Amino acid sequence: MNRHVGSRLAMGGWLLAVWLLLWGRVDGATLVGGIAAVLVAYRVTRLPAVPIVTRVRPVRLAESVLEFARDLVVSSAVIGWHALRAPGRIRGAIVEVAARSRSQIVLMTVMTSTSLRPGTLLVGVDWDRAVLLVHGMPVRDRAEADAVRDGVLHTERGLMRALVVPDDPPTENR
Repeated sequence: MNRHVGSRLAMGGWLLAVWLLLWGRVDGATLVGGIAAVLVAYRVTRLPAVPIVTRVRPVRLAESVLEFARDLVVSSAVIGWHALRAPGRIRGAIVEVAARSRSQIVLMTVMTSTSLRPGTLLVGVDWDRAVLLVHGMPVRDRAEADAVRDGVLHTERGLMRALVVPDDPPTENR
């Protein structure tokens, strides 16, 4: 099997895994429905092949996962506090983040991680320039907007250390 076919099968496997996670169970009907959804997705769209990751650094990946878990707890507390204290006065902003990575897999992982955190949501992406548009809240001033940007870039750096991709620039402390 050539690399391209294997890569597209990997993308199909990823889509199936997401389908099963969304349904929250694995049984025959869900599995068959997921396979059908993957086949339909491939038929009606031009889904990309999974980009190549030449090496996964398990310790760095574990650090990224733990950082993500910590961010979930902290951001949930911050958003909860603002929602209870002043629900009508929370302000947000769209922040442009210029990513260093050109790898689709790293950028997709950063985008997913960003959207899963309370208080941030990916609202757009320019694939050609590797620019992410992130809605962050609470954002009252330039410093808080910069903090949103820095948080996304910090996540990207951690994932670039964990997932070695040939086209990405080197990161410090790899």
